This record gives sequence, C-alpha cells and structure tokens, in this order.
Amino acid sequence: MPLTPAELRLLPYLQTHLTIADIGRRLFISRNTVSSEVGSIYRKLGVTTRGAAVDRAHEIGLLGG
Repeated sequence: MPLTPAELRLLPYLQTHLTIADIGRRLFISRNTVSSEVGSIYRKLGVTTRGAAVDRAHEIGLLGG
C-alpha cells in the first residue's frame, strides 16, 4: 500500500534528530497525529524502528541520498 501525501510529508523528518513532538510542531499537527502516521509508515514499509524506516525508504526511492 503506498504512503499517503501526509506520510510522505513526514517521512524526511524521520532522518533527523527531532522528536515526534518536535516534528508535530514543525508540521503544525499534533503529536498524536505524528505518532499515528509514523506507525502507519512503519507498517507500510514493513519495519519496526525509525532507522529501519529511513533505510527502507532509501532502498525503494522514497528518500533521496
């Protein structure tokens, strides 16, 4: 299942040191919304950690670099 636009908007922030709350503040969304979207990203990418999500997103071309 493809990532939604909201999940794709959040995905690059997973590469940073920012906390879930910090990401929410940057995107003007609640911490709970960020947490829910991160969980959905993990599920769709088949991973269980932030680092694994970033690695998988790079592998499949969702993140550059």
